[in-house]
Amino acid sequence: MPQLSPLASALKAPALPQPQASSGAPAASSGASSITSGGEWDFSFHNLLSIINPLQHLPVISTLYRAITGDTIGTPEKIAGDTLYGGLWGAVASIVDSAFQAVTGKDVGDTVLALFTGNHGSTPVAVASNSPPKLVAASPDASFTALQASLVQKGVDNDLAQRALAAYQKSMLLPGTVLAAAQ
Repeated sequence: MPQLSPLASALKAPALPQPQASSGAPAASSGASSITSGGEWDFSFHNLLSIINPLQHLPVISTLYRAITGDTIGTPEKIAGDTLYGGLWGAVASIVDSAFQAVTGKDVGDTVLALFTGNHGSTPVAVASNSPPKLVAASPDASFTALQASLVQKGVDNDLAQRALAAYQKSMLLPGTVLAAAQ
């Protein structure tokens, strides 16, 4: 029989965050696991039904079942049921899916379903504007006119001088730049 090294047995897996029960309705009625205020899992008959319900654990079917019925399943029930129906690979897949859900807020099935339905959640994602920023023309100050005179005196090409002056103006309009901090 293989033995684990003392180092391997001393390692502890990080705990996955558990879903919190809503204060408005009991978690047993929604199918989610109920967590007591002490952080303990409160096991009920509804939790047992979530574990043995194959519709909650079959790939693709479970995602569609939850999307249609609005039923939810807690992390402990999900891992236990996936282990019951999928064995070792079901347990591994369920743990990975629970970790993905803890990071992103959606499990893998919900993410794939969102690709097909276009329903990516209730909160819109902010998208960066593709339009160029509007710059306000700055009045030439003493440093701008000194830079312009220096470029003319050194004989810098007019096109290059205009680009350098425009870059200088843009840098002066940006908040918190190094040049503004140095002045």
